[in-house]
Amino acid sequence: MIFRNRALAVAGAGAAGILAAGLFAAPALADTSADLAIEATGTTIAVGAPGKISTVSLLNKSKVDAKGVLVGLDISKLDTTKVDIDESGCSPREDGLILCGIEGDVLPAGRDIDWGFPLTRKGEATGDAGQISAIILHEGADPDESNNEVTVKVKVEGTGPDLTVVANDVTKAVTVEGDKIKVGGDLRAGDTAQLIYSAFNQGDATAAGLKISVKLPKGVTFAEAEDGCEYNSGKTSLVCTYRDADLIPVSQDKDGDDLISGGRFYHLLSVGKDVKAGSLTGGQVTVEALGSQASTVRAAGKSALPANAEAVAATEVDATDNTDAYAVVVTAKGGAGGGGEEPGLPLTGPQTGLIGGIGGAVLVAGAAMFVIARRRRVVLVTPGDEKPTA
Repeated sequence: MIFRNRALAVAGAGAAGILAAGLFAAPALADTSADLAIEATGTTIAVGAPGKISTVSLLNKSKVDAKGVLVGLDISKLDTTKVDIDESGCSPREDGLILCGIEGDVLPAGRDIDWGFPLTRKGEATGDAGQISAIILHEGADPDESNNEVTVKVKVEGTGPDLTVVANDVTKAVTVEGDKIKVGGDLRAGDTAQLIYSAFNQGDATAAGLKISVKLPKGVTFAEAEDGCEYNSGKTSLVCTYRDADLIPVSQDKDGDDLISGGRFYHLLSVGKDVKAGSLTGGQVTVEALGSQASTVRAAGKSALPANAEAVAATEVDATDNTDAYAVVVTAKGGAGGGGEEPGLPLTGPQTGLIGGIGGAVLVAGAAMFVIARRRRVVLVTPGDEKPTA
């Protein structure tokens, strides 16, 4: 069923009844029912920014797929005269509740999917803008409902860069052929994989230089060494420093110049041969600005500052969305192989691309994003497709 229609079909239940009693009444045993959780980040908007896309992480902590998944946003305590939500693609708000579906209505076992919702400023007011509660629901009972709802405060305050990172779950095997990476079937023990994540600046000042830290789940190592990155002895974590990779605010990103507001990054990984099938958790990506500049005087890869000067230390507007977790999902050998699917940005949710002026397209148009600071340019192709897609 199309998720928009599904959300509309249940919207009539009313916000109070849904949030208090749950959406579905079908009984289910704990060992056969999905255990879902939800986390929210990124609800502080820079004073000079027109809005931002906040992120909710939808987690399936069980070994069974969750079906009929819905996300509810309770905005009854949000001051919509200061900040509002565009619920395009979801059910119209009713009693302060917005109901949305996810792609395919299913959250697979062990997955961590990022779900974005756009916040837009109304007028020039700053300070506290109330709060939003997000809840995740699915068909059947959840064995642990204590983590099915999260409440976050919404604010308009601070000035500076506001970096956000979105990391894909790793689910497919890849092979490297010349200057191309081919995406194969499901990931199995002993395979090579690819971690893909995107970083972008939703603040009101340029992030002058970028520091990226990546931690891998147990049983996974980096498959190659990259220039500008330092690795621990076990090749299970890295820190990459890109001093000339500047990210301007997404609200200032215009076509036709050399300035960029976001980048798409990737690393090749090796999955251990003795790793058991399942979802390997504990992986995370963190992004930080090395410095901050109020104006866009530095183009990507170029510095307008003299040799004896540097950008001032960055003050992050909202550090809650500087880190994103991901899982490496390993399929048992002998199982059905996957079908040549290119990894894309995992972000779903209300139509983020409709947020004019705050760079929603940077999030959803993954193929158009820049690949920064790689020692060689590699493109992604699916089997039988030799056309560049990144």
